[in-house]
Amino acid sequence: MRQYTTLKLTKRETIANVNLQWSDPSQLNAVGLSELLQLINEIEDDETCKLIIFWGLDVQQTAIAAPPTFDACSKWEKFLRRLERFAGASIAAIDGYCTRFHVQLALACDYRVATARSLFQIPEVKEGYLPGMGVFRLAKYTGVGVARRLLFTGAQFSVEEAIALGIVDRACETTALEQTIEDVQQALMPIHPQVLQNTRRLLNESFATSYEDAIGHYLAVQDLCLSQLPERT
Repeated sequence: MRQYTTLKLTKRETIANVNLQWSDPSQLNAVGLSELLQLINEIEDDETCKLIIFWGLDVQQTAIAAPPTFDACSKWEKFLRRLERFAGASIAAIDGYCTRFHVQLALACDYRVATARSLFQIPEVKEGYLPGMGVFRLAKYTGVGVARRLLFTGAQFSVEEAIALGIVDRACETTALEQTIEDVQQALMPIHPQVLQNTRRLLNESFATSYEDAIGHYLAVQDLCLSQLPERT
């Protein structure tokens, strides 16, 4: 297993636990980006891995951050897109102040768990630049009107509001975070990678694809999935 400096990867059976150890989550530095791309390479190459859990999306930071470089934005989005296409599931574990690139990562995950003390904020638009493709992903959870309010004002919002808006799936106390993540793992199992991957794709395309275009993809994937199921006696 590769050793990293900006994150810690531990594997347990079919689960990859990724603990982010960024000194400042408002910054995308070259080392961190390189290691994230190496991480997704390692996870994709491991055919036994069916679930990724991201920890550490909650580090306090300065109120105003230096904007990322264009190159960093491009590499960051490549990582998030590969995460979204991962043949398995992903969970974001949030315990505190979640903002900037942590929010963007959480939105790219399949499931989000946050503790009662968590706060969320997307301040980039107020600072003169875009919060990555969070602009694209956020509206799919909240609707355009709510996304406009959160992005244009950059206001903080609580875990209760995040749940009401569909941004967070489940809340718990800090002391119960690990157990809640365990419960979510069990709820997601068994994970059939190919089925999950294509279900995610159909869901993402449902906002912009007509039924007539989508049904062809659905039937092709369904035929493949059914052919691989064990015969019932």
